[in-house]
Amino acid sequence: MGAPILPMPEHVRRSVAEAIDRPDPRDTRGLPELRAAIAEELAREHGLRVDPERRLLINHGAMQSLSIVLRTVLAPGEEVIVPTPTFFFDGAIRESGAVPAYVPSRESEGWKFDLAGLEAAITPRTRAVLLCNPNNPTGYLPDAATLGAVVDLAARHGLLVISDESWQHFTYDGRGYQPMEAFADRWPHIVTITSLSKYYALASWRVGYIVAPPSIIDALERRFQWEAVCCGVVSQTAAIATLTGPRDWLDQALSTYQAKRDLVCDGVVAAGLPAPVRPSAGAFLLVNCSRLGDTPAEIDRALLNQGIATVRGGDMRGPDTHVRLVYGSDEHLLHELLGGLERACRER
Repeated sequence: MGAPILPMPEHVRRSVAEAIDRPDPRDTRGLPELRAAIAEELAREHGLRVDPERRLLINHGAMQSLSIVLRTVLAPGEEVIVPTPTFFFDGAIRESGAVPAYVPSRESEGWKFDLAGLEAAITPRTRAVLLCNPNNPTGYLPDAATLGAVVDLAARHGLLVISDESWQHFTYDGRGYQPMEAFADRWPHIVTITSLSKYYALASWRVGYIVAPPSIIDALERRFQWEAVCCGVVSQTAAIATLTGPRDWLDQALSTYQAKRDLVCDGVVAAGLPAPVRPSAGAFLLVNCSRLGDTPAEIDRALLNQGIATVRGGDMRGPDTHVRLVYGSDEHLLHELLGGLERACRER
């Protein structure tokens, strides 16, 4: 998935060992200490004031967050506007009974959100706008003006804004991530979904959280009580230790990502494929592989013959000619990837 997979440092291991011997308090909203640590981080990093008692819900990662949010705030037949290419939102939207309305972005424009297209897609059944910030799979990082325009659009039409911000720490070239929650004073109907699997390297622990208005958190809590009761104390304790302890083990891994991005982007061109849009964030990019085949199946075969497994662009509501590559692996694996791309182009 591109996120760092790191051995847990001693301070996290120690906290987990201690948690194993403690009673599980089973607070559906999440351990108060974890919610407080998240609120403190949001205030320190982004100047956000989030009440940990009324506006935060801890759960088992961003995928569960997405599922319970959509099933709670949407009704069957309602529509959700989604800029594309995008993460695999389709299943969660349809599971809620709602219908996605996809609005394509253009590679020639750097995969920027098509703001006019988003507004044109609104119908009387539209309930929400759902987006990735930063975007997966393109690595597009919307700036404050773009996010503000999305919020203003939502305010004009009375829509909920739902933002998946799981890759927020992975930004490059001096560009900063702008949280959607920063616009809550202009339009409070904003829900943010975040995973601790990425920068915090807690993928195995399945911890994430939701920031939302109190009325939505209340409704989400009721649903979560029936589905999982709460998150376990051990995984939440690991998250507390990670949030409040030293960050050098995390920052060291993150510091390598921009160089990996550049290696892969330059290597794609050297292999003989068109230059991709260089991601401003994330751990992935869309690459035009039309040279390798006339259909997605032919492109798949050309890549798999070189041991390269990818996700089709079409599966992420992008062009059928493209595939998603990830660059979070060790550098020697990235060189193997680029070598395989070069061989695939040479054999075509």
